[in-house]
Amino acid sequence: MKYFFDPETVALIGASGTPLRPGNSLFQNLDFCFGDKFFPVNPKTEKIGERTCYPSILDAPGKVDVAIIFIPAKFAPLALEQCAQKGIKRVIIESGGFAEVGQEGAALTERCRSMAREAGIRLWGPNCMGSINVPANKVLSFLMPMAWRGRFKPGKVSLVVQSGMLSAGFLLQILSRTPFGLAKIASIGNKIDVDETDLLEYLLDDPDTGVIAMYVESLERGRRFFELARAAKKPIVALKGGRTSFGAKAASSHTAAMAQDDAVLDAAFRQAGVVRAKGMNELMDVARCLGVNETSPRPRARVAVITFSGGAGVVASDDVSDWGLELARFSEDTLSRIKRVYPDWMDPDNPADLYPAIEKNGPKRAFGATLAAVMEDPGVDAVYAHLFAPMADLPLYDYDKMAELVKRHKKPLVVWILGFASSGDKMRAELEKRGIAVVDDIADGVRILAAISTRSPARRA
Repeated sequence: MKYFFDPETVALIGASGTPLRPGNSLFQNLDFCFGDKFFPVNPKTEKIGERTCYPSILDAPGKVDVAIIFIPAKFAPLALEQCAQKGIKRVIIESGGFAEVGQEGAALTERCRSMAREAGIRLWGPNCMGSINVPANKVLSFLMPMAWRGRFKPGKVSLVVQSGMLSAGFLLQILSRTPFGLAKIASIGNKIDVDETDLLEYLLDDPDTGVIAMYVESLERGRRFFELARAAKKPIVALKGGRTSFGAKAASSHTAAMAQDDAVLDAAFRQAGVVRAKGMNELMDVARCLGVNETSPRPRARVAVITFSGGAGVVASDDVSDWGLELARFSEDTLSRIKRVYPDWMDPDNPADLYPAIEKNGPKRAFGATLAAVMEDPGVDAVYAHLFAPMADLPLYDYDKMAELVKRHKKPLVVWILGFASSGDKMRAELEKRGIAVVDDIADGVRILAAISTRSPARRA
């Protein structure tokens, strides 16, 4: 698997010089990332820009670590045969038109699979977006160059996404709206050979990866996946598509995924300690939460709620109970520390209603002192903070201090912002560029913490 993410030399069968076409995006990405170690193949043109094109993969000079096939599906077997003649052992087919389109495509899939096995080729795809190695700046994907150049931020979260365009959507969302650090990205499509279990095994051993987030429509090797997940020392977050009969039918026509019993899968995930996300945003938010400086949930789900509103604290308390979590009981030392920023007539509790403390000391001191105190409390496993966005763009909170506390204590912190939209957007951007998850609805924050808590030994038992 390492060579799919970190090859020295790459060839593209189906290089295109037509702007805004996926084949051209692939060409530009590989040209940018690999320079003279990239060999474009197109029998219909001698050059794309200043880059020489070869009439076939057999004409490419030297050894090729990975060949990418991006041509109509019916021509893929010939390209694969030539890759075998060239001695290439890793091939990615990014074009569609295989088992997802019916019997003819299924027959084509089987032919390619048999050819690859006979030649000893590991085959990735088809119908996918390929691989991306963020720390090494290697993009083997048709993601448009303008979408990623200068935007990637190396971090600990690796993504495995069965869908090609969904992985592109995830990346655009992450890079443009909710930036956080990424390690490896894999779009595996129809899983003709390489599947999520191969990638899980690789990523569990990958030093760049701290958290693994997956969107899958089927598990090809459930027992092996379960064994790897159960022994994993890294958090795994999974969103399973096709959990209903309607979703399973859609998955079959999308990536030729086979239906599986969702109740069995859910039980297996729980036993293996896999965090199961219920939606796209939850998958990203939970992964980001766990990826911030490698935060880790504690054996119990004891939540501290810090709020600017007593009413919001009541609503969050109900949500904590509804999701099977519990409000943390602050230690005497924690209560004593928080009391220093409260007025004499009020004693702090959990939820910590900070409005009187804010009136006395201002939001920066009141919130900062309370967050530091609850983060250091051994009886607190996670923190849910409510922040108010004023009409003016004022420096009400110390974002660097918040991120430093998360890093030091390795406890999840989720933030809900309410108030004026424009200043709230700026606050969100400041928090998210430090990797702190921000939610739009008060219930979403507790939902994320509940998902994270399912990795705990107590929940797993």
